[in-house]
This record gives sequence, structure tokens and C-alpha cells, in this order.
Amino acid sequence: MLLFSLVVSLQLAQLPAGLEASAPPVRRGAMLYVPLTGGGVAVVDVSDEAAPKVVGSVLEGRFVTRLVLDGDRLIALEAREEALVLSLDEPQRPRLTRALALPGPTPRAPAEALAPTPAPAAPQAPSVGTVTDVTQGRVIFDGGTSRGFRQGARVKVLSMRKVPKPDLVTGAMVAVPSGEVTAVLAIEQADEHKAMAVLGRGDTAEPGDRVEPTTEPVSERLLFPRRAPFEWRFGFVARPFLGLEGTTKPFGVMLDALVAWYPAGVPLSVTVMAAPFAFSVGGREAHAPGTFLAMAGYTTDFFEIALGAGALTGNVGPCVPTDGFGGTECEVNTGFTINQHFRLGSLDGFHLSWNSSIFSRPTKFVFGVGRGEVSVPLTSRLGLFAGGGGGENGWALGELGVRTAVGGAGGRGTVILRASLGYSAIFDGPSRETVGGPAVSFGMEWRL
Repeated sequence: MLLFSLVVSLQLAQLPAGLEASAPPVRRGAMLYVPLTGGGVAVVDVSDEAAPKVVGSVLEGRFVTRLVLDGDRLIALEAREEALVLSLDEPQRPRLTRALALPGPTPRAPAEALAPTPAPAAPQAPSVGTVTDVTQGRVIFDGGTSRGFRQGARVKVLSMRKVPKPDLVTGAMVAVPSGEVTAVLAIEQADEHKAMAVLGRGDTAEPGDRVEPTTEPVSERLLFPRRAPFEWRFGFVARPFLGLEGTTKPFGVMLDALVAWYPAGVPLSVTVMAAPFAFSVGGREAHAPGTFLAMAGYTTDFFEIALGAGALTGNVGPCVPTDGFGGTECEVNTGFTINQHFRLGSLDGFHLSWNSSIFSRPTKFVFGVGRGEVSVPLTSRLGLFAGGGGGENGWALGELGVRTAVGGAGGRGTVILRASLGYSAIFDGPSRETVGGPAVSFGMEWRL
């Protein structure tokens, strides 16, 4: 130990005036390497020990605490600090979220014998924004050109909606921002402090969400978009039509109604619907066939299958004689059903869907209802559809129409309007009078 102290003292004595070492120097041949309190390592030529001379410096601005010689290599140990960032969402239980590497202690000004280290450039403003508003299918967020958000650049939206996740330290479930990427968008317009981007099919954003630059491709896929985040669908369709085949001047209305729940975080759906319920006015007979059902299904972005139960309602008839003494047997159009649903493709993109049921009559099972639809998107907001079907309880329809989305492209807050032209008819009852003719429809759907 005494010998080591003596060697260090001799080496320090060889330093030129004005150099102050932060740790013991090391020597290799005629070169002495000195870690400086001002930062960096000085290279000192001590071939003339009476007149040592600084010939260079390395690692300027870095705080070196120790030097080690390893053959032809010089190993410099640098002091650094690590900042541990803790979330105070729950003040009584600070939670570790991430660690940041920071430079070590700020060194003192370098010795006059060395060239001064240039001052580091001022840090740039972080390229992070926050969604301030979502309106008419557009996302507005703070942080425009002043933070590097420029027209045509792409950004990703990260949801800040609180979801339960296990704490990495304690394992307990805590409510934290989900961080889910809900959209990748191209900036449509930007000024100095704000920017705006259009939501595509399947995209969603909410005030408070985080916005970051990205090089990922935009998330909208016109034909097969992912299902946008939402939990509820409410909708209705009304189809008024004229009866052209009767001896009177009847008209009718065919109605659809829908409530569907998609629980967050699980690939399930629960649906209750009337599709359709119809009635007529002005005919020789009263007509009121109806189809009602409730189903639970397995649901993904591009596939859905569901089973359930329901009922058909309708007037009794037609009636046929059973013998020559006035006996008759009438068809029963009211009873329970077992229902099926199938969708192949994206809910808001191209898809084929089919609904059917098995109808329980008093003496046998029969095919109850069959109804299908094909949907083809044209743009981010507009699409075509064609559908039709019929029921054993006395109804039939066929239609071709358009759907358009406002206030979004499928996610929460979206309203979908639809209109169609087609044919509708109802024909339950003893005489099977048909009330049918051209129909127009109007419908709306809300997503929450």
C-alpha cells in the first residue's frame, strides 16, 4: 500500500502546472494518462520528466473516475447516474415506471492547458402531443410544427384510458393507462401549436390520448379494417312500403331494432334484436309478423359466430279442410326459435353475414328465418350493401343501399346512416293476403 501511494505521488508530481487529477493517472512508456476534475483525460508526454507537456486530450466532457491499462488498451470508467421514475397515481404507493440514464456529476471547468469543451446543444422540445378534441372524424392534438409535427407525417395515437394491469413490483392489479395504439394517421394539417389528422375505418381516439411520431404505415385498411374500439351498438331501420297486390290500397312498415354489447377485453358479443317486426294498414286482413331474438357469440375483428333463442309471431293461417264435415287445420305462425348468426369479414369493411333460425311448430321443426347481407366499402366513410331474406311467419324483403359514417369511422361516437331501395312484403293470416311493393328505408346506428 505504501509503495502504491509512493508511485501515485511520483506520477502526480509529473503533471504540468494547472492540471488537477480526479483519480490516479496511469503511465505507459513516455505517456501519462490523467483523468481530470474538469472532465476528460489528458495525455501528457513525460519523456522529459523535468518538463512534462500536454500533447492531447480525450473523452472531453466525461467524468472519468478510474483508468486501467490492459495491454494496448486503456479502459476508462465513467461515473453515471440513473434516474428512477415513479408514478404518483396512488400517492401512498409510488410505483416504478421506468429508469433514465443521466450523465454523471457536472465536472468543473477544464484546466487552462486544455482546449475548452464546447457547450452541449440545447435539448429539443419533445415530439409528443396530447389529443385535445375529436370532432367530425378528425383528431386535433397540441404540438404542431414547433414540435416537429408536419403535414403528411405519420403519428400514432396511444390510449390513456385506465385499464387494470398487474403491478410489476407487487403483482397487485392497478389502474394504469392502457397504452394501446388505437390509430396510426397521416397529419392532414398543422400550424405552429396544433395539428389535425383524419380517422380511418377502425381508428379511434379520445381527448387526453398521447400522440407520438412514427414510421409505421397508416392503420386504416379499407376492405378489412380491424374492429374499432367500442362497447355498445344501438340501431334501427324503418322500411315503409306500398301494397300493390291487393284489392284495396294497403301500405305497410317493416322495422328492425338492434342493441349489441361487446365487453371490453374479451372476444364476446351479446345481441338483442327485432329483425323484422312488420304491420300493415288498409288491407282486408290484419298482418303483424315479427322476429325476435337474443344471442351470444364469439367475436373477432374478422369473424363472428353466435347462437341464441327467440320467437316468431304471426297470424294463424292459412287454413285447409281436414275432412268433409267442416273441419280445418290452420298453420301456426307463432312459436319459439333456435337462432344462428355468422359473419365472415370485417364489421366495418367487406363482409358476408347470415342469420337463420329453426322454428318450433306444434308438430314439427321447420326452417324459420333466413336473412343475408354483403357489404362492400368504397371510401373511409361510404359503403354499399345488399341484403334480403324471408320468414316462415309471413314476411320477405330485398334491398340495395348505402351506408355512411359521420363523427368517426367506426369507433366510439360514430353515427352510421343508411338508406336503401328494395321490395318488402308481408303475407301471414288465413287467406295469405300479400301486402307488398317497393320500399325505401332509412336507418341509424350509434356506437358508444
